Amino acid sequence: MEENFEPVAHTRANYYTPGSPVQFVCVELLKGEVSGEHAVCLTFKNISRVTLTALEIHFKCKGVDGIILCEDEFEYRDIEVKPGESFGMDDAVFVTQKAITSVDVTLKNVYNGKRVVHLDSIKRVRLPAPRRLSPELQKALESRMNRQGLKYMPQVFENGWYCACGAFHPKEEDTVYCSECGCDRILLQNALNTLLQPEKPRQIQPSEPAVRPAPAARPAEPEQRGEEPTRVVGTPRASEATRVVPSRPAAVEPPKSFAPPLEPEAGGTRVIPGPDEVRRAQPKSQPQPLEDYDEEDEEDRRDGMAETLIRWVPPITAIVCAGIALWGFVYYQFVL
Repeated sequence: MEENFEPVAHTRANYYTPGSPVQFVCVELLKGEVSGEHAVCLTFKNISRVTLTALEIHFKCKGVDGIILCEDEFEYRDIEVKPGESFGMDDAVFVTQKAITSVDVTLKNVYNGKRVVHLDSIKRVRLPAPRRLSPELQKALESRMNRQGLKYMPQVFENGWYCACGAFHPKEEDTVYCSECGCDRILLQNALNTLLQPEKPRQIQPSEPAVRPAPAARPAEPEQRGEEPTRVVGTPRASEATRVVPSRPAAVEPPKSFAPPLEPEAGGTRVIPGPDEVRRAQPKSQPQPLEDYDEEDEEDRRDGMAETLIRWVPPITAIVCAGIALWGFVYYQFVL
């Protein structure tokens, strides 16, 4: 007599077997509508690239007080499971009247035709518990991805990744698509990052005017620049090049000239004056050469004579011309 069983509880596996071509996905507890018996169904998934034909497991069911209710072997025979497909959810491995609180499953052998992979010697790895999203973030993520049941934070680990639906995909599966909800891992992570980051720009924008630098037309002060250590100072004025005179090495001799050498003052800094300054520095009482004085007197005399000629030659010339004209008039009137 067949009986309908209704789902009572559903729990995902919290460990996996590294290197296994099949993954233990979840355990489901069912209850008969008529008899009230509890049935345990296990779900597995083919994460390899070949078709699986058989699976052997060892399971252990525990009751409320941690007492083992059943420990036995179970075989899935005459199956043909293609890569990415799940199986076992319709086969009850144990039926009991007592309440079941936990189920432990160990993978033993997986078959692909006559080829077999032995897994009972491989140590299982416990998975970290997935992190729940806040109700607001869950609703926003479900709306953006257009899917339901995205309750968990997507996470990537060294041995696999968690989807937002709670499904774990080991690295042996080598996929970015969740086989349960259909989400793309990369798109899912990008959508979540977008939902987590939009508040930051809005919090920064109100403070921007307060720290906005001066208009670009005005040169910014050095203290307003954020890159002072790496900035290049503007070109100095041409006059600045003559303001700083490098010190003269002590071993360099003063330039030779016709002027007598100047001795440095005791305790002072030696200064090399120019030719004009040397001439002005000479004592006023030192006589100039006589040739210089004679030439100057001769020039003065010549200047005086020129002045006299310029002053008296015109009137004398005018008187002479007038006398000649008068003499000619008299001679013409009286003599002739």
